[in-house]
Amino acid sequence: MKKKKRWSEAAPLVEDRGERWTCVHGLPRSGCMQTVPQGQRPPEEAETFIETIHSNSDGAAPLLLRDGWATSQEAVEKVESHEERVPYAGRGRPRKPLRGIASALQYAQVVKRKSRGRLVEGETRVLRGREAESRAMIRGEHRGHTIKTSSVASRHGKYRQDHKRLTRRSACQAKQVELHDAPIDWMTSVYNFVAENAAFRQCIHSIAKRFEVKEKKFSPAMLEGFTDRLLTLEEF
Repeated sequence: MKKKKRWSEAAPLVEDRGERWTCVHGLPRSGCMQTVPQGQRPPEEAETFIETIHSNSDGAAPLLLRDGWATSQEAVEKVESHEERVPYAGRGRPRKPLRGIASALQYAQVVKRKSRGRLVEGETRVLRGREAESRAMIRGEHRGHTIKTSSVASRHGKYRQDHKRLTRRSACQAKQVELHDAPIDWMTSVYNFVAENAAFRQCIHSIAKRFEVKEKKFSPAMLEGFTDRLLTLEEF
């Protein structure tokens, strides 16, 4: 998710001016937004993004579905790898450790090409693992049958809908990093803890009368076990 900014002259760092990106990593089953870093998009940012996802997970090699960010593959392979010691043969210098990539890693990209704001072509690239295994993991989460990034794209649209600083280039543009990042951090927390994931709504009282609770609602944070109820804005 990209936002072109018109920075004020009071901005302290030159490298903080220009385009600013918000990368969103969501958990497919619950819709919980696990990692939302913000900044520019140099190659080192891709590695930081993948490292943050890895540190927030259980450490197992994941199934990653991303857009066509060119530096993503190198960053994923670097983070999801380990060093393997080479046995010493008894002669000469010991060999340096070999870096091996986790065999369970499933990594695919969905590259979209647009013209005048409209999607004209989509391409799926399986860079690590097998396509059949990736599809099986997606079906196991009950969130689809094909390799796609529509769940994250819908979150991008929700951010733009609720945060007009991401769409306007004149009125209400964010001229400071803090004014741009703070609302997105707040909105992310609201989506995770306050907003409902309607796909998991459960009927607990089918003949409920007026003012009685008929259905139990779940937030993404509830589905991930972070809380046991929907929070209100006042509590949050």
